[in-house]
Amino acid sequence: MKHIFVVVGAIITLLFQYGCGSDENVMETTVTPESMEEIDQTGISTVNGNVELRNMYEDEVLSLPKNSILELVTVIEGSAKEKIPVRFRGIRDFGFGFPLYECELVDETLDGLGGIAQGMSGSPVGPAGRVMGALAYGDSFSQTPQRFWVTAIDAMETAIDHQTFGNVLEELSAAPSGILSSTYEPVKTPMLITGIRPHRIKQLSKQLNDIRFESIEMYSHIPSVSTGSTHVFDGDLGAGDMIGVAIVTGDIVNSIGYGTVTQIIDDKFIAFGHPMFGAGKSSLPVYRAIVDGIVSNLQVSYKSASATGKPIGTITKDLTPAIIGELGPVPDMIPIFISYHPSNFDKPVKKNHEVAFGQESMIPIVAALTMDAIKMETSPGTLICEVELEFKETDRDFSRSFMSISADPFFDLFFNIDSIVSGFTNFLENNAGKATLEEITITITEYPQVFHADIIEVTGPDQIKQGNSATYTIELLPHWSTANDKRTITKEITLNVPNNFHLGHTSLRVSGAGESITGDDLFFEDFRFDFDFDDSDQELPKNLDELIQQEEDKQTELSTIKVVLRPPTDESFGFNPFDEVPDGSIEQEVALDGFVVTGSKNKTIEILSQ
Repeated sequence: MKHIFVVVGAIITLLFQYGCGSDENVMETTVTPESMEEIDQTGISTVNGNVELRNMYEDEVLSLPKNSILELVTVIEGSAKEKIPVRFRGIRDFGFGFPLYECELVDETLDGLGGIAQGMSGSPVGPAGRVMGALAYGDSFSQTPQRFWVTAIDAMETAIDHQTFGNVLEELSAAPSGILSSTYEPVKTPMLITGIRPHRIKQLSKQLNDIRFESIEMYSHIPSVSTGSTHVFDGDLGAGDMIGVAIVTGDIVNSIGYGTVTQIIDDKFIAFGHPMFGAGKSSLPVYRAIVDGIVSNLQVSYKSASATGKPIGTITKDLTPAIIGELGPVPDMIPIFISYHPSNFDKPVKKNHEVAFGQESMIPIVAALTMDAIKMETSPGTLICEVELEFKETDRDFSRSFMSISADPFFDLFFNIDSIVSGFTNFLENNAGKATLEEITITITEYPQVFHADIIEVTGPDQIKQGNSATYTIELLPHWSTANDKRTITKEITLNVPNNFHLGHTSLRVSGAGESITGDDLFFEDFRFDFDFDDSDQELPKNLDELIQQEEDKQTELSTIKVVLRPPTDESFGFNPFDEVPDGSIEQEVALDGFVVTGSKNKTIEILSQ
């Protein structure tokens, strides 16, 4: 059995995912199994109408002779379905918990188009008028004749009534909205996305490979009927039709996956023959789609597909043998309002998107790609962003702002927003209370100047008498792009020494809040907001309101200059400006608004008696 798993790992690549559909209004006649024409074993034939297929279960497939010619029903161009001859090679047990049927193409025409392609996953396979399962797995870099593997219809049908972990937890009134994705090891899946520049594909793939996506490839969109395809559906969804699942829709970013319907059962349908994320409980909108042909690729070909119209239903379950959808009701989505104001624009550019519940990890991607698409260049500068979250469980909103200086603000925006959102929506991180996002507003302002200043000098008296005050001048060196004629910036701060302050030599430390950023940051010397991690004595939040308050208290202003004069008897002077300050210290802050302040200086001070 061990060798079987090795072989499976080497030859089977999960393919053929995602799709989007549209409502197109062409009158279609129903084609029953009895009226379907005899298949030509050497060619593809078109079905001008809906396809009705009768299930063929494993006990019947066991008696199917090897090398029997079967039909694969799928869309190659437009929305018309094609019957493609394939050959049955046998039943295989790869340890999935259900059998896979091995088949191969026998049609040279499809081989010439690129063979088995992503987007065909879910295409029904079986003898004429029957469906024994869905095309689900195939080889990369395969040569003619191409082999593929079919998920048994038995397992797909069983998935309809399967109780997911998310449904169980929801019955306990404790489930997060949407997918309980953190409970599972996600199945790697290609993401189809718009609004992404080519060089970002490789960068984002590195970040997302360990989450749920194998790679970011291809492009997808949801054009309206008037600007997209002129094809209009006017028939019920049927076996072999292209459908798809939208994770994100909006003005710039659309993340959509294409696949094929295997079978319709009452008001439900089963599709794909494999999972999307293996997330169990799901809440994703489904569209109908048309195909603009197959794009041949050396590794694996794929369908070039587009979606039109409105959603036609909801994906409610995402399981190993299939995704399960319900026709009719459309799921709610999380609205995201993004306002981006680059310095070379007279006013902000506003873009709107929607993200599916359970896919909150896409929110930082939407924000970063929206900024990237509007900016149209990679350049250094200063980014100021405010994120506002509204929740269904409380009237209390959460807001956090951060300032970033970077050679490429794209990933600063990505990681900061991800940190903010995941603190509430990650099922394993949030221990306080259910947090269902109702609306997100992201306001971004970017400047080409680098608003960074480093503390270079502290001047003032070397001695202070008890009960007296002393004024110190802090000199900072800003980046040349923000420097004035004097080249430096000065701030003054006055310390009042109490009558009972300890006598002797001590150290006055002046430090910038940005100094807490360590050299371990992924993006060299980029500056992002940071937190005070010394929270060992902090009480854990017990509900969402307390969590919101705690997250608000964590925010640190990077423009802050912190001044600390510790008692001379204290020997444990730390070097982190956010270390706990001992009792008896004199502590003050002054802000250099609009700048990230870094660096630190120490000055020895002698405390004298009155």
